[in-house]
Amino acid sequence: MGGYKILIVEDDQRMRDGLRYIMRKEGYFVDAVNSGEEALKKIKAVEYDLIISDLKLPGISGMDVLKAIKQYNKNVFFIIITAYGTVDNAVSAMKEGAEDYILKPFDMEEMRLVVRKTIEKRELLINNARLQSQLRKKYKFENIIGTSEAMMTVFKHINSVKDSKSTVLIRGETGTGKELVARAIHYNSIRASKPYLTVNCAALNENLLASELFGHVKGSFTGAVKDKRGIFQVSEGGTLFLDEIGNIGPGLQQTFLRVLEDGEIQPVGSLERKKVSVRIIAATNKNLEQMARENKFREDLYYRLNVVTIDLPPLRERREDIWILARHFLNKYSKENNEDISGISTEALRLLESYNWPGNVRELENVIERATLFETSHEITPESLPPTLHKLQRTTTYGDEFAEDIKSLEQLSRKHIMEVLEMAGGNKAKAAKLLGINRTTLWRMMSRMEMDGENLKPQTRDT
Repeated sequence: MGGYKILIVEDDQRMRDGLRYIMRKEGYFVDAVNSGEEALKKIKAVEYDLIISDLKLPGISGMDVLKAIKQYNKNVFFIIITAYGTVDNAVSAMKEGAEDYILKPFDMEEMRLVVRKTIEKRELLINNARLQSQLRKKYKFENIIGTSEAMMTVFKHINSVKDSKSTVLIRGETGTGKELVARAIHYNSIRASKPYLTVNCAALNENLLASELFGHVKGSFTGAVKDKRGIFQVSEGGTLFLDEIGNIGPGLQQTFLRVLEDGEIQPVGSLERKKVSVRIIAATNKNLEQMARENKFREDLYYRLNVVTIDLPPLRERREDIWILARHFLNKYSKENNEDISGISTEALRLLESYNWPGNVRELENVIERATLFETSHEITPESLPPTLHKLQRTTTYGDEFAEDIKSLEQLSRKHIMEVLEMAGGNKAKAAKLLGINRTTLWRMMSRMEMDGENLKPQTRDT
């Protein structure tokens, strides 16, 4: 954990010196100041990894220091120190971007653990961002945005399969970016100089799609006035992206299976078969495995398509990517529309991050494009976002008649803590051990949920 720079902001000299001593003993580079004013001077001169600040300071408060550093450098992590009775302020600080808070009185071991956990989280985020940057630089994934674990897996899969001949099946909801992944595979592969063609299988009926894919000979059907090469032949040596593969009809499924097995096509109306070398990437928002079980999609074709699978997560399952995606689209459309909009307000970002995004990344892009047209200030505000984002989003699939039976996470946590406390005979130390947390953390959780009224303050000894 050595090498990280920490700034301690604490007006109590004894606590300030103690924290500085302990953090230096842990191997960190540590500076310590006694006021918010001194802290603001320091952060302009030194690039810190973490700031540990008391919430209540003379003059400029810890909250003001937090807001200032988040405007100056969002990559700096922040831990708030606060006294019992000001938990609401600590929660407000978390909403403003603080990573964690710790309640007085605390022991130095607890502070060590909180700092270590925070540093590890920051290190993980930075390493993920660095890896993504390296992947983009090396393989040019500029249009696929995300630092979440799920997207890092997608990047690695793209890199692993790009030069193979294997068929790739990309699965994901509408708007998740399936074609972007297909393009990334092709243009970073040894086939990059060869054609890349796309066919939307849902846009054509079975007969027209067969003609488009395999070509036809003159006179094979009404309107076939001359021979026509199909897309398979046109994309020779390159990549053919078949979007919405789950929509092809049963007759064409049989024909397509033969192409995948033999590498040969037969133009409509022709008796001649032609050899082709084309990399197939297919995409679907349907559950092909389920369709195969229901005899709606050939099982043998499904297994032929499913040689390599890349699953794209919906945006609601990678909310940590919303901010970076929104910034990407903001930069893009601010330039396109000649607008001087350089940021996103905290309130607007909260709306973006709490929305369920049924249309996924595509919907987010449309929302940001709209916002750049309606916004009148230098940052996106809630007023420029569409009304749907202001409404409470129901993410559950249960009907209204069951809504009253659904418990919040806080309700479930409260119930579980009460049950464990009863098992422990009211002994908080024993209850904390059963829960796998320390006693102060249990106290913080109970305090936040307003449990146990006047007796929340940790005792030196449990009886």
